[in-house]
Formats: sequence, structure tokens, C-alpha cells
Amino acid sequence: MKMDDLEIKQYLDTEKALERIRGNAKLFKTLLTHFLATRNQFEQLQKEIEANDREAASKSVHALKGVAANLSMIKLYDVSAPFEVLLKTDSDIAESLVSFNYTYEKTLECVNAILPTL
Repeated sequence: MKMDDLEIKQYLDTEKALERIRGNAKLFKTLLTHFLATRNQFEQLQKEIEANDREAASKSVHALKGVAANLSMIKLYDVSAPFEVLLKTDSDIAESLVSFNYTYEKTLECVNAILPTL
């Protein structure tokens, strides 16, 4: 299923991201390509959660949150911040984990959709 521009913009604000890096589309493409490689970081996060290593999981989410902020990945940033807080407490994370996983996957789809256009 092809994503439309409006759906992509909900997850990835390319205009703001390009503005942040002074319009350097080549750099933006490189950064997005590197983001696609975060799949292993995401898998590590899942292992940390399964092992109930909340401290390590919180650090992993914090790193992904930073990438999301820098690349204007709006929804991923928005779900990362509260998820990181929950990981630092004894709170139940099940619902937030589902939301985080969904948003991460949708963000990857958006990146894959936008890369060929850069």
C-alpha cells in the first residue's frame, strides 16, 4: 500500500528536517538511510524490555527519541518521550510499547516512501 504525502507528513516533517540541516538534501538522505539501520537498535530495545532491563531500555528509547527530534519524526518523538518516562518507573509499559512499536514501524514506512524522492 502506497502512503500518501499527508500521511507521511504526520510522521516525518521533511520541510522542518531540511530546514534544520540548511537544505542539504544529500545529508538528509544519508541521515534517513542511517535511521533505517536503527532496526538493530530497536531489536536491542525489545530484548532489554524482555529482560526487564528498564535502565538500558530507557537509554535506548532516549537515543531513538534524539534521532526522531533531529530528523523531525514527529509521532515517533511524541511517543518516545512518555515511553522513556514510563521505563524509568515501575509503571506498566504494555500499552505504550504497542504504541511505540506501531509508530516506529510507520515511521520506517514513511522513510522508505520518501527516500526515492530525495
